[in-house]
This record gives sequence, structure tokens and C-alpha cells, in this order.
Amino acid sequence: SSEAGFSPCTLSSREEMGMPEPAAARCRGAALGRAVRGGPMPRTSLHRRESLLLLAAAALGGAGLWARCFTGFPGRLPTAAAKDAVLHHVSSPGRSSSRHLSSVALAAESSDSEGSSAATATTDRPYFPNSTEEMVRQAAGAVMAAYRDGFTRQTIRLSTEDVFNMEDLYSQGAQALLKASLPMMKSFARNLWGGEFLKDVKVSIVDEEVSTLLYREAENPLQDAAVLFLPGRELVTEQKVRSFFDSMGDRLVVLANTEAAPATWKVENQGRDFYLVSDADLGAEVAETFREITYYYYSTPFQNWAMTYFRVYPNPWQIYIESLEYEQILLGEWPAKPPYEEIMERIEEYEVKGKIKTFQKVGKMLKDQQGGGGD
Repeated sequence: SSEAGFSPCTLSSREEMGMPEPAAARCRGAALGRAVRGGPMPRTSLHRRESLLLLAAAALGGAGLWARCFTGFPGRLPTAAAKDAVLHHVSSPGRSSSRHLSSVALAAESSDSEGSSAATATTDRPYFPNSTEEMVRQAAGAVMAAYRDGFTRQTIRLSTEDVFNMEDLYSQGAQALLKASLPMMKSFARNLWGGEFLKDVKVSIVDEEVSTLLYREAENPLQDAAVLFLPGRELVTEQKVRSFFDSMGDRLVVLANTEAAPATWKVENQGRDFYLVSDADLGAEVAETFREITYYYYSTPFQNWAMTYFRVYPNPWQIYIESLEYEQILLGEWPAKPPYEEIMERIEEYEVKGKIKTFQKVGKMLKDQQGGGGD
């Protein structure tokens, strides 16, 4: 039997699940209700396939968790009727109104097809969130804006620096990271669909390490969403997980912080992370499916600068560095995540223009590491 609120309505007959007649009747009523609301009816031709997917879901973490009425194939959004009935609730990307750029420097005079200079930056762009809660709202808004544009499979990276010191990862382990950041991820899942229509967020560890599924159960099954946090290479290429991706149909699936998983990988590497350690072809397929990075907020040392990657869909990628005066300097904007070489070029131009010496930026970095940096 299924958990309360879940209905395995796509099975071809009640016998396939050993379902008593009253439960089967409820499934037929649920299917009829979806048709009235404009949602897709279960497809008879998919019944056998969906039954097998239920078994895959059971192997992942319990059939009841994902035994929602599977309705279609992965890809773009549902039918126009379902889209009109559901997607008008999608919120716009979050924008921070309480914090502004302290300084926007002209880091490069030129503007080319790969990335525009800081001169084109405007203050109506989303900016760094002031808190973890603001970040998850901003991220959820970006994800839903992309979903409205047809991206049902997405990747994000949330900053964990306010909840966990990544320098402690090797000493404390990935379990400590998961424990510290799980409340943040629950909040992100709740904020999808503007925080509306939520019934529950169910959490399950889905491998032997820390890969965690947060399943957002909504009042309307079309608005269910799945977030996989810290999914490693081995997990995302397993048949049962790829079957689960398929079973979600047009529902939203988000991969979060793959870079911090024990078996780390990045979608922008197009499967190259999987060579020699996993199935490279399957890895490339997963990377292609989840290639759209809709939110990215991550700070890291780079050439002795404190650098931040920032992207809020549908806005371009931005790269900031913290100046010697502790101001955020926008180096440029790009339509996609910029490669190392282009970032290096912008930093070199900035240093030449500002006549910045190596000892100055190294001195600031050492001061920051000793806890004597500015606010």
C-alpha cells in the first residue's frame, strides 16, 4: 500500500499493486480530476514501464515516496492547458533590495561575444543575498523562472559558507556538511513554487554516503519536485536513479552542489569527470540532461583574490573579486560559466589598470586568513 496522500494511479489495473477496490476507485477519481483540471491523463502504453519504475523507486528508498501518478516523458513542459493552469504561480527570480554594489570598477574596456565588461553592469541585476534564507528564496525564484521557460532538469550550487566551514570537510567528513546544510536545502525545497501548494518535504539518504533526496510533495501532483543534494558520480549513473529521472516526466528535478559530493563532478565538464572512475558515456548523458545551471553562488580563492561566481537565471554569469579596500568589483558578465583563461585575462587587466602589486593582494589574503579582514 502507498503512503497517505500518494496514489499509484498509473498502474494498468488494481491487481498490479494488489490494490483493494476502494483504493483503485480513488485512483480513477484522481485521474478524472486531473483531466478536469487540464492535467494529462495516465497513458495506457506506459503502464508496464511505470510499474517497473515503481520497483526502481522502491529500490531507491521506498515505493511510497515516489508512487505519484507518473504522467509523461522528460523534456519540456506539460500540455498548454496544464501549463496555463499551473505555471502562472511560478515566481520571478529573487532580487536583493537591501544590499547594493559598493563599487563597480571598469575591469576591462573591451566587450566581446564571450563576456561583457563591468561597464555594462547595472544595479537592477540580482546581487549577493544577505542571508541564507534570502539565498534559498533567490535560488528557488531562479529555478522556477527557468522551469517556466521549459527547463525541467536543472543544476544549482548554493553557498554553504554560512552554515559550514569547508576547511573542516577533511577533518569532519561529508556527513558533517550534510548535517549542517540540510535545513538550508529543506528551506530551498519548500520555497519552490513560491512556497505555495506544499504538502510535505520528504527527505531520504539514497546511497551509502551523503547523497540526499528532498521530495517536495504538492497538492497537485504536477507540482511535485525532486532535489538531489550532493549526488556523486556513481549515484547519478545508476540505472535506478536514471529511471527515477525518467519517471518524473515533466516535473522539476534539480541537482544541487554536485561539486561538493564525495565523488565530485560538474555538469559543465560534459562527463569528463567520469573517465576512468565510472561510465563516461552515461556521465556525459546526465551532464547534458542537467546542463542548465540556473543558480550559482560560490566564493573561492583565485590568484590570491577572494573571487565569487554568481548567476541568477535568466541573468548572465558574473565574476566578482574583493578589492584591497574590501569592495566587490565586477570583473565581467558572460552568457555561460567563464573558463579559467578568461577569468585570468580579466584579473590581469584589472591588476594592470589598478597598478596592483603581487605583495599587496597576497598581504590582504594572509590578513583575511588570520581573521583581520574588513567587513
